[in-house]
Amino acid sequence: MPLNLKQPKTAAPIGARLVPSSRGWAEVHPKYREAFAAARLMTAETLLTLPGEVVSGHPDRHVMRVELPNGKIGYLKRQHRVSRFERLKQKLAGFGWSSRCIREAKVLKQLEREGLPGPQWIAFGEDGDGRSFLLVEELSDSLELRPFLNDSALSLVERNRLAEKIGQSIAELHAAGFSTPDLSAKHVLVDPATFAITLIDWQNARHREGEAPAEPLAALHASLAESLASPRERLRMLWAYSRVCSRSGMKLPRFSQLVRSLRTESERIANRRSIRDQREGTPVDQRLVWVADEAVCAIPEIAAIWPQPAIAPPFYSCPSGTISIQLADGRPATLIRGRTFAPLARLRAAIRGKSWRSPGMAIARDLFHRQRYGLPAPQLFAFGQRLTGPMTAEWFVLHSVDDR
Repeated sequence: MPLNLKQPKTAAPIGARLVPSSRGWAEVHPKYREAFAAARLMTAETLLTLPGEVVSGHPDRHVMRVELPNGKIGYLKRQHRVSRFERLKQKLAGFGWSSRCIREAKVLKQLEREGLPGPQWIAFGEDGDGRSFLLVEELSDSLELRPFLNDSALSLVERNRLAEKIGQSIAELHAAGFSTPDLSAKHVLVDPATFAITLIDWQNARHREGEAPAEPLAALHASLAESLASPRERLRMLWAYSRVCSRSGMKLPRFSQLVRSLRTESERIANRRSIRDQREGTPVDQRLVWVADEAVCAIPEIAAIWPQPAIAPPFYSCPSGTISIQLADGRPATLIRGRTFAPLARLRAAIRGKSWRSPGMAIARDLFHRQRYGLPAPQLFAFGQRLTGPMTAEWFVLHSVDDR
């Protein structure tokens, strides 16, 4: 069954089809305002609709890689829905009746005021439909810690210097009152030229004077494969951390006790999927494009030739089941289609203010996750779901033929 994919119309450049709106609100960093105003990117509506490729995501939010008016690259974090439960959670944490995007933006502004390293925030806000966003600039000169350690021919002296730099940088953040609950190997970026350390993903952090959480170091330790850092280098990092904390007046247990407690905590969390995948797999670059919002999401090479209209057979309005098809370039593929009746799950999601995830979305997420960390799995080509009623939905997953 050949799949005839036609080339869709070329997407409009940034700012070409933007209509200013008074709905919602947006704040743009002063140093970006002139360029963004010229590109008509000063409202929540226009910023939320920046075109780009999805690099990671969840049912109710995702991150897109976008091109900025100044030619640089940015990452747009978009929340499709912000529940009352989430807003209450942020209020109780001291960030007002807001979203996780707004919370992260406020933390990044605090880091900037303190002169501490963090992703450069560009803009954030919410539209009139309750969607929230945060736009940050790419750290173009930095590399993720794991591939840097794996690919770089570092000398012993350089490795020791890097270990100390990581410990010192985290300690300076903790000494300044910033918590790092999402600290793990994938969130540590290194500038190869200076070994400057920057942590990313601050959506669960807070700024509270006197708070000195050492426990996140256990997640960093557990998520870094044994082959990437020796026990001596890990101890050097921890020693640098404790030294800076002590100089700042923070109270920590004795070094030997700190080592034992972190070892115990790292063993406890070692089998968490997010930790285990970081430790066992090497991340690969992945991109997705929203062809028709949630109904069709595909890798760029497939999105570029997706048929129009996008929501049509053989992906939708067809019987459930698994069939073999052939892509336009001759590659064989497997198409899984399904129809789901889930009144309780839909109701539960609505009550919790979360997006409902169909079985197809769960399959796609698992394939995407496995590919990211180099684990055996068919290649994900495309997926999607659409609600056909208050309790019903259609979905599909398109992937390569599994030859295992």
